[in-house]
Order: sequence, then structure tokens, then C-alpha cells
Amino acid sequence: MSKKINISIIGATGYTALELIRILQNHPYVKLQYLISENHSGQKISDIYPHLLNVCDLQISNTDLDELTKNSDLIFLALPNGESQKIIPKIIGKTKIIDLSGDFRVKNLETYEKYYSQKHSSQEYLEQFIYGLSEINKEKIRISNNIANPGCFATAINLALLPIKNLISSVDIFAMTGSSGSGKNPKIETHHSLRSHNISSYKISLHQHNAELLATLDLKENQINFVPSSGPFVRGIFANCFVDLNCRIDEAEIIQRFNDFYKKSFFVRIKEKVQLVDVLGSNFCDTSFKLHNNKLIIQSVIDNLIKGASGQAIQNMNLMFGFDEMLGLKNLFPIYL
Repeated sequence: MSKKINISIIGATGYTALELIRILQNHPYVKLQYLISENHSGQKISDIYPHLLNVCDLQISNTDLDELTKNSDLIFLALPNGESQKIIPKIIGKTKIIDLSGDFRVKNLETYEKYYSQKHSSQEYLEQFIYGLSEINKEKIRISNNIANPGCFATAINLALLPIKNLISSVDIFAMTGSSGSGKNPKIETHHSLRSHNISSYKISLHQHNAELLATLDLKENQINFVPSSGPFVRGIFANCFVDLNCRIDEAEIIQRFNDFYKKSFFVRIKEKVQLVDVLGSNFCDTSFKLHNNKLIIQSVIDNLIKGASGQAIQNMNLMFGFDEMLGLKNLFPIYL
């Protein structure tokens, strides 16, 4: 392929946008067209983030949306929850869209309003978005123009549980995330002096990603307890899922289920044990399991900014444009140290 596709990012100075920029700089078929930020228009992205000097010196703008859609083959929306739905009516149908917020992941309005604590202002567009978990929706993503990129917790937990979802009687989940999951803007609870030596839980059974889990896993609220927690590290999610099974099953059948389910999923690796350092900086999800007294304990780890956000978004972009799904991502091998 000789012609490159033009890619633009709205919300270009947040952490997920930074990862998009980093990965897209090494994608052979992509040209970064516009970086959009109302607060930093006129500055170079390398002025705000000096580590990008001589890597990406593109000037940030507040370009009119009509011009943006006209000159972009795809727009990434790297915006906080609630902001994408304000923009979607102005750009949908004019270019391809991948939304990294939670605005179009949940189709049930009652569920959305409960877990996101707000009304949806663009509900008429919900059905035009495909949930972008490629491990289950690959063919739909290929022919879609609008993708709702999954949440980071939801990605780690869904990939742990999907191979056995019809065997789940109930599941208790304890999942820990790094401080980058809270975004760029500082808050008291993410302040380094507290976070660096602390573990705390929040939004127990009310986290917004719970809504995705209910839909993808076909579970009712009384079947799932989700305890999201903050850990003293920057990147990554470590999820522990304690599954009560609805039938007797042996470990050999579970192994077969996982191997069959992920046989065409390069970025999901089944291991004897998992640890965060094996996936940080990469688009991999590692998962392991242990059967004990008919309770299945499944662990999964991802980099929340890559497989949990920007890497998965680029995986979806590759599918939408007919590229190799691994393009620009396969060379993101884990940092380890």
C-alpha cells in the first residue's frame, strides 16, 4: 500500500493520546494529520511533552470540525467520559471514528445512566457503534465506521472470562490499576505522596466498566461483584476473578476452552502464571487459571494504556482499514524492567 491514511486525534494531550501518537509514529500506513486540543492550540506537542522532541513536533490546533473530517480518514476521540457525545453529532458519517471514552460502549440507557451517573445526549447514535473488543467482534469491526473502544478494566476482565462465560454461576473480581488510569489531571486520591505507598478500593460494584461486563458476559447484577482498586504503580491492570461454576468441569476441558477461544488471537497469551512486567509497554493480555474445589480462579494482566486503550484502538483501526491486525503493535514487545 503506497497511500497513507490521514489520522487525527481530538483530546491530543492526555495519556491515551500520547500512546496513540507513540504507536502511530511507527505505523507504516499512517500520517498524523491534526492534533486537537482547545487548551494548547498553537503549541507543538513536543513543547508540552519534551520527550517527543524530534519524534513528533506536530503543532496542536483547534481546527474546525468540518475541515477536520474533510481531511481525516479516521478520528480518534481521546476525551473524558461525557465529552465525545457532544462532538459525535457533528462528525458521524463524515469520517471513521474510534471513541476511547465510555460514551458509546453501553447500549442500554438505564444501565448507562446508573453506572456513568449522567444522561446521554446522543443516544440516537448508540446503535451505530460497534463494541471494539476484537477477540469477539473482529468481523463487525472490519465493516464498521464507528467503534466504541472498550474500557481498560473491562478488557482485562472480559478476556479472562469470555472462554467460560456460559459456565459462570457468579463471579467475584478484585482488580488493581495503576495511577495512569486516573488520567492526567491531578486529584487528591492520585497524588503521589498518597498513591506511592497505598492500596485503596473505589466505586465497589458501581464502576462504569461494570456496565460493559454485564453486557459482554451476559450476566445479571446479582451474579457479579467487582472491586476496582488503585495500586502503587503507574501502568497496568492485574485482575483476579473468582468464578463459581454452574457445573462440574475438569482442568483439561478449561484448557481446551481457552486454547480454542484464543487460537486466532495473537495478543492473548495463556500462561501458567501472570505478572505485570510481562505485558507493560505491549498490547498483550496474559491470562492464567487454577481450578480448586469447583471454583475457577482466573488472573489476567494488561497495560491499561495500550491493550486497555490506545493499542486496542490501533488494533481496531487496522481491522477497519484492512491492514494486518498486528501492524504497528507486534513490535511493542514488553518493557519488563
